[in-house]
Amino acid sequence: MTVAPAGRGPCAIELKYSYSVEGQNYSGTLKRDLPSLAAAQEFVRDLQGLPVEVHYDPEKSSTSALLDSSLEALMQARPTRPEKKDAIPGWLKPLLWPFVALSAIGLGLSMWVHFAAVMGRRVVPPEYFWMLHVGIFVVWIPAVIVSQKRSGNTERKDAWKAALKGAPKWMNYMVSIFFAYAMVNFLLFMINAPTGKQHGPDTPPEVWRGFSGHWMLFYSAAFAMLYSAAKSDSASSRCMNGHPLPPGAAVCPQCGQPANPFG
Repeated sequence: MTVAPAGRGPCAIELKYSYSVEGQNYSGTLKRDLPSLAAAQEFVRDLQGLPVEVHYDPEKSSTSALLDSSLEALMQARPTRPEKKDAIPGWLKPLLWPFVALSAIGLGLSMWVHFAAVMGRRVVPPEYFWMLHVGIFVVWIPAVIVSQKRSGNTERKDAWKAALKGAPKWMNYMVSIFFAYAMVNFLLFMINAPTGKQHGPDTPPEVWRGFSGHWMLFYSAAFAMLYSAAKSDSASSRCMNGHPLPPGAAVCPQCGQPANPFG
């Protein structure tokens, strides 16, 4: 048996096989369209050279077919795919939910500070200004680590989708809204930035408003990425058709589809 790409798209494949009837050699082709490149690669993995049962027409030996039962036996005959390594570092797993909580607290405080600053008031002591600054790094560093591990070799355009695998869609919308607002808020701050001393006990509300816009962005992004990682770590993965997969399985035993990389 040989394997070759077919058609115009990356998800069409051909399985070419040969067989012999009474000393006469024949060949046939099985064409299959699959939903993704990953599914196609998994379908043809390690099939080349394996024996397969071929059914042919006794009246016309050149007419043949591969039945689903033959394909299933063929799939089971190939070597087991190596189990994928866990993307999230072991030392970080127990800390995921605490970091999620810290991110949520940081986001809540940032929103409280920001909306008070919009009204021209300061609601927390000045020394908390730098605490909220530092707090971003406390949650942002682990968020970046788990996101990079989970994204792996994912293309840049899909990296954010991979980073938020397992998170509800509203989190993606939330981060997008905070990103757009942070840009507009920072532009307004630069235009209307107060002169003179802008830190310490006399820090004006305008400065709190300018910085808190970015606090909300970074805390919300860290919250979404960490929540996604924590949720995915505790939930079973699913295949491209949505069936639950056994732990460590790369292919669905029910339909043969590979694991869905984006949940």
